[in-house]
Amino acid sequence: MQHLTAARASSPNAATGRCRLPRIALGRAMTALLLMAVMSTAASVHIIWERTATRNVEKIVASLGAQSADSVRGELTSTLAVVAGTAEIIRSILFQGTIKADDEVRREFLFLSLLREQRAIGWIGIGFPDGRFFGSHAAAGGKIEMVEIGPGMPGKPRPLRRDIYHPIPGDVMFEQRIHGETAYLALGAPWYRRAMDSTEPVWSVIDVLPNGFEPSAVVSKRVELYGRYQGVVMVAVSFANLSQALSGLQVSGHGKTFVLGGSDKVLAASDAPGGPMPAHLRDFPKSDALAAAVGDAISMMKGNEFRTLVDGGEIGPVYVSSFTLPFEQWRLLTAIPRSSFAEEIDRNTRRVLLVVAGLVVLAAATAVLFSNLLFARPIRQLAAQLREIERFSLDQVRHVPTFLAELNDFSEALKRMAGGLSAFAKYMPLDVVRPLVAGGLEPAPGGRLVEVTVMFADLPGFTELTERLGPDVQPHLTNFLTLAVEAIHSEGGTVDKFIGDAVMAIWNAPTAVPDHARRACSAAAAIRAAMHALPAVSPDHSDIRVRIGINTGAAIVGNVGSAERLSYTAIGDTVNLASRLVGVAKEHGVEIVLSDMTLAQTSGQIAAQPLGITNVRGKAVPVLIHTLAT
Repeated sequence: MQHLTAARASSPNAATGRCRLPRIALGRAMTALLLMAVMSTAASVHIIWERTATRNVEKIVASLGAQSADSVRGELTSTLAVVAGTAEIIRSILFQGTIKADDEVRREFLFLSLLREQRAIGWIGIGFPDGRFFGSHAAAGGKIEMVEIGPGMPGKPRPLRRDIYHPIPGDVMFEQRIHGETAYLALGAPWYRRAMDSTEPVWSVIDVLPNGFEPSAVVSKRVELYGRYQGVVMVAVSFANLSQALSGLQVSGHGKTFVLGGSDKVLAASDAPGGPMPAHLRDFPKSDALAAAVGDAISMMKGNEFRTLVDGGEIGPVYVSSFTLPFEQWRLLTAIPRSSFAEEIDRNTRRVLLVVAGLVVLAAATAVLFSNLLFARPIRQLAAQLREIERFSLDQVRHVPTFLAELNDFSEALKRMAGGLSAFAKYMPLDVVRPLVAGGLEPAPGGRLVEVTVMFADLPGFTELTERLGPDVQPHLTNFLTLAVEAIHSEGGTVDKFIGDAVMAIWNAPTAVPDHARRACSAAAAIRAAMHALPAVSPDHSDIRVRIGINTGAAIVGNVGSAERLSYTAIGDTVNLASRLVGVAKEHGVEIVLSDMTLAQTSGQIAAQPLGITNVRGKAVPVLIHTLAT
């Protein structure tokens, strides 16, 4: 028994009680596996390679096809958003009476300026209740038409005036005036009738516009002035321009893009055929294999969003993707031949069978080197790039060229992803995104009750300053917001949002900050000092450079919004009181006001002066307030 015990103690694994598994270097393992694979048969290697390559190609093509479709969808959505925004600009100007609808000179200048700025727009016009119409039209050859249709008798042609302009650097030059008659009646147009009785913008698909047959997407809005109906504003983008825009986008390979409306009517297509656009996919020439492939995919698949592979006949398999667009049940379809990506890979796959015998000799010597160069090192580099994206260190993401097409495409996709996230960061600051990601918060509506310190800071007299300086007020606002954000960040706060000339910040969310009240007060003092270090913008505001309200208490912190769009913020009475304290600061002639709750949380670390008890709008009980000592 003693001998057995001694034997166990002398065993190298006795101390751990575990059986140590053998380890083998990656190079040696690759050498052994490569020799076994080559010795099987050349045919078996070829089959395995072919199947693996096919699966990889399908994944890559599906991924790149989705990225191409997202690019097209984003460009198309942006174009239509510009159209809708232009209509709202015109409606707002007319609604506010800045330019009256009957002011011909100013109205013409407004329409002409907007049309020159927005190249995607084909028409800007307004229809009047008496049947008149006035609009600007982007004509062929870069020329611009100012079209006016006057009143007329029922059933009779209406007088038509067309002024032709051609653009010159920085201006337009009048070319000629054409008088005539037209049967076009704005009152009977769908875009006019639908918007006349609606308070919301209305989208319409129109075939006929004042210059004749011109299929377009038209957004129209009802216009009122002082409660009186003035007419309907319309802005149109022709489907011919949409087709040109789609043609200018880089769709992967030799793909094709279609925009379909209701009942699968073709509205626009890249590489559109000459002449009028076919109404349906079945009306395209039979030689158009991509249009036929899209039609087959629609007939096979249910729903408006899908991705599938269909037989394209002579061009081989075709990847077809369908996405919905937020306009009148439109959807975007892309068709990308598999051969656009896989031709070279397929050719190399066929060569494998011929060269596999020569690889037998070289495999053992080069397996270790190749495994490191082709797999281990690139994968480590890609993993490092993914970690940079995870941390939102987007400026550190670089394309890492590799010999393998799949990994190289993967690296390029990561770079494009980082670029897309960088664009997103312009709308959601990274100082908010990073804590959310690090905290593992789900992107879904919801929140939790957290004790936070909330600060609101704005520029006093900003409205008067804006009226006096106009656009020149922007540098002053930028300086203020820059200083405020730097002070907030230096004290561990999170910039929640910008509200005009005001900034809202919170402490203790999304990451915990134990001394959040003291930090918020320190940030407020830093903002005040930084603003006083700058030259006074106005003699009227030389003493009061900023107004800040700070409050501490429980608030609901989390994702607020809908399933489609969220905003990480704090809501509740604590936030409302902090906002109201900005106005209290103005009433007391001080720059910083903090609640008694905030001062109590600082544990005497902040020097403050009492301002007494004050009534705050929305609060039933008076609030004890203080100001930071200078």
